Amino acid sequence: MNIGLRTLLLLAAVVLFVVAIFVNVSHEMDWIAAGLACSAGAVLVREMGWDKMMMGAGTHSHSH
Repeated sequence: MNIGLRTLLLLAAVVLFVVAIFVNVSHEMDWIAAGLACSAGAVLVREMGWDKMMMGAGTHSHSH
């Protein structure tokens, strides 16, 4: 399983949205905004092709 930048951003977004559920009302929008920023970043990573560059750089296949 390859964990790239896009996957990390999406996981961060999920964590931030879950935290937003449990924090007090005064800071809820801060957590939601951070989650949306991570989600937008994940979309940009894919659209710009950065996910392909990162996955290609770290994969090595060995045949035995």
